[in-house]
Amino acid sequence: MKKINAALLVIGLLASTTYSFADDAMSSWQSYAGVSRPTARPEGLCRLTLSPQVLEQARTDLADLRLVDGAGREVPYALRIRREFDTSSRIQTKELNRGQAAGGISELTVDLGENPEAHNQAVIETAGRNFRRTVELDGSDDARAWRVLQTGALLFSFESDNRTAESNKVGYPTSRYRYLRARVSGDSLVDKSAPAINSISVMMSHRETGENVTQNLSIPYAQPTRTEGGPGSSLLLDLGNRVPCDRLSLDITDQAFSRPFSLEIADDPQNPILVISGDLRRRAGDERKPIVVVFDEVSARKLRLTITDFANPALGINSISASAPARQLFFETSSAVASPLSLYVGNPNAEAPRYDFETRLSWPLAAEPPKCEMDEMISNPTFRPEPKPLTERVPWLIYVVLGVSSLALASILVSLVRSARVVKAG
Repeated sequence: MKKINAALLVIGLLASTTYSFADDAMSSWQSYAGVSRPTARPEGLCRLTLSPQVLEQARTDLADLRLVDGAGREVPYALRIRREFDTSSRIQTKELNRGQAAGGISELTVDLGENPEAHNQAVIETAGRNFRRTVELDGSDDARAWRVLQTGALLFSFESDNRTAESNKVGYPTSRYRYLRARVSGDSLVDKSAPAINSISVMMSHRETGENVTQNLSIPYAQPTRTEGGPGSSLLLDLGNRVPCDRLSLDITDQAFSRPFSLEIADDPQNPILVISGDLRRRAGDERKPIVVVFDEVSARKLRLTITDFANPALGINSISASAPARQLFFETSSAVASPLSLYVGNPNAEAPRYDFETRLSWPLAAEPPKCEMDEMISNPTFRPEPKPLTERVPWLIYVVLGVSSLALASILVSLVRSARVVKAG
């Protein structure tokens, strides 16, 4: 029994080393950077643009970011990727009346109800194909006195070679009129009578403005190469860190050119990944402005741009820049948030924080909050990597366990043999 207790004590001491490290709150994060509050408005909502160093060290989903104040408390934040996009919400309406006015004009009025939400766009569906019609939109609070919101706007629909081009959206200044009236004039070439208005949908549309992070790249020496189309040149572009990228801007000095190109991720030179291919083109007489190559966002440290030159000299390139939508944290500072602020990054096992703070923000924001500045990333002095499994730290332990198990089994077998002999002798 004493030997068994001693063995259990040894195993317990070995296992306890898994938890012998100090339970520092941020000891599992590898790096951090100081964050300064906006000098113009140190309290209130502010935003922080993540640096390339943060994006290099963070997880792809950025779930390991933690913003911590001087008292060691987490500061809730909302993460936004600042892509430009359009949003719209439909407002409930009901048809008030429809009719026809003189001159081949159709009318339809809709009621948005009492205390209507703000609205700035109407989607007007009319009957027929291959037409070009004009529309006037009026707003009113009482359906008697009307104010023009938009006039001369076009509705059109054309079909050719199994393709359709159409437009049925009409924008106007944001308003809160209860009643909206559309007056659609017929196309003199195709409409023999006033066109039928099938429906009107009233919307509130907003364009979410984007914000890009752009860096100028060093222009490498163009290496001669052979492409599928003929002689060409290859440029290895170094982004400095593994960061998102969705466009390149090339300032090319040549006046007129048309060159096939391909762009690859070259982090692994032996296994490049094609991003996009196409043509770099500028016609004679075109304004000389940067050629912008837009592609689905990738995360890379190095990109290889290969251009087929044929029998021409390599293109003259003044500058190359790479861009991607900014990754930003939005958070609130107040007297309760102790200085200094620090942004921790680099914990592959961290769970996504999912702060309720994000649900309290109303997007889009009424105004852009002031920016915070961030220092360079430095190593976390309290960082302690997660300990390896016990079998890796003490590899001989498994042999001890197997040996003890073998002895126990042998003891059991001996006991069984002795018991069998006793029974047989009896």
